[in-house]
Amino acid sequence: MLEVRHITKQYTVKNQRKGENVFTSVDDISLKLKPDSSYALIGESGSGKSTLAMMMAAVLPPTHGEILMDGKDIWKLTPKERRRLRGDLQLVLQNSKGALDPRKTVYQSIEEPLKNLCQLSREEQQRTIYEIVEKVQLEKSLLTRKPNELSGGQQSRVCIARAMCLSPKFVIFDESVSGLDVTVQKKVLDLLLELRKEFHGTYLFITHDIDVALYMSDHIFVMKEGHLLDEVQNALSYDAFQHPYSRELIASLPPKSPHYRL
Repeated sequence: MLEVRHITKQYTVKNQRKGENVFTSVDDISLKLKPDSSYALIGESGSGKSTLAMMMAAVLPPTHGEILMDGKDIWKLTPKERRRLRGDLQLVLQNSKGALDPRKTVYQSIEEPLKNLCQLSREEQQRTIYEIVEKVQLEKSLLTRKPNELSGGQQSRVCIARAMCLSPKFVIFDESVSGLDVTVQKKVLDLLLELRKEFHGTYLFITHDIDVALYMSDHIFVMKEGHLLDEVQNALSYDAFQHPYSRELIASLPPKSPHYRL
């Protein structure tokens, strides 16, 4: 289980006129992610979603509070222990192209976490890479290419492959499909659903798109200005959201074509 207990993230902002001001990006948030489950976190830009994701993924330390994985506070672990933890806790970012080293081939990008976090022979690494590339529906011929030679959908699949090759317990997807067109987005989301069935991990989808949240999860958190305002279980449609801010988000959605299907 991944559990967040009263975490807060504050930044000190210097102002020439007023001196130092404290900005609170995430304010006293608590939540639990159970094994073999799928969750979504929605909110508008600037609500603190990505900051929360970085803290949960052991990238950014909280100012206050605890983040527990299987009962252990990840920020009280030694750097070596926390590094070992990264095999079980993965973060897939929105900017797939920016997340990939432009100097490395697809093979080298997927190989990197295996070399750093797993005790595998070169033959085992190669077999794992070939298997995960097949699972994310990438052609093996792409393994020798570099990120700028790939489409946006292919770059997303490489980032997913790099995370999933470790068979992690928890994966946080931070707006990971938001830059893709609807057709490619649907294919990537369906792929993630299939991978979750196979790997039995826990997903947290961070998105501003309520339709993506409903498609990927029936347990949805709603965030605004650093606070969790709503938590909806068994969400099957817009009708499940009752909080005024959740209803406001739904009301602000642009009209969709009658042929629209996520």
